Amino acid sequence: MLAYVFWHQRANNVVREDYREKLIAFHRILQERQSQGFVGSLVLEMAQLPWMMEGCEVYEDWYFVENSAALDPLDNAAVTGICQEPHHQVARLANNGTGGLYRLKDEALNLNHLGEIRFATWFGKPSGMKYDQLYELLHQRAYTQQGSLWQRQMTMGPALEFCFHSSQKSPLAEAIRGIQVEVQPIFVFGR
Repeated sequence: MLAYVFWHQRANNVVREDYREKLIAFHRILQERQSQGFVGSLVLEMAQLPWMMEGCEVYEDWYFVENSAALDPLDNAAVTGICQEPHHQVARLANNGTGGLYRLKDEALNLNHLGEIRFATWFGKPSGMKYDQLYELLHQRAYTQQGSLWQRQMTMGPALEFCFHSSQKSPLAEAIRGIQVEVQPIFVFGR
């Protein structure tokens, strides 16, 4: 499974509640559209991320797709037909958008746990460490709690190479000098 991740912020003159309302409306209509290979989406809100501008909360949209062949149909579906106007409504209010592509490193995504995500830990592979060593460390430390591990693909995006979503604070951030942020799901598909 892949996830196209889109980080964005609202423009300074836009009221937070209005922005959230239009963002959620867009994600709801996108679920109805159900483009080929699109599994669903998740929107997380957080206070700040290092690769985004300071002063305004950050929204992180996760668009889950079965494979890379599903990216073009999703891109088209998001801006045409019944999604066109809801997309334009939120896009007109947005500021500072950027995206990345991530692959799920677990066997399967537990869709029931998406609404329980409260922390995102972003990190890179420590210099000099082999990937096998990193994955062993991750299994020892991070997977003692439920969560999902994502790895950036093709060096696309401004964020660090890995993201671990969890319902609890993870000791992972200290172990490999990661960035851990508290997040709040504001949209989870299927709910």
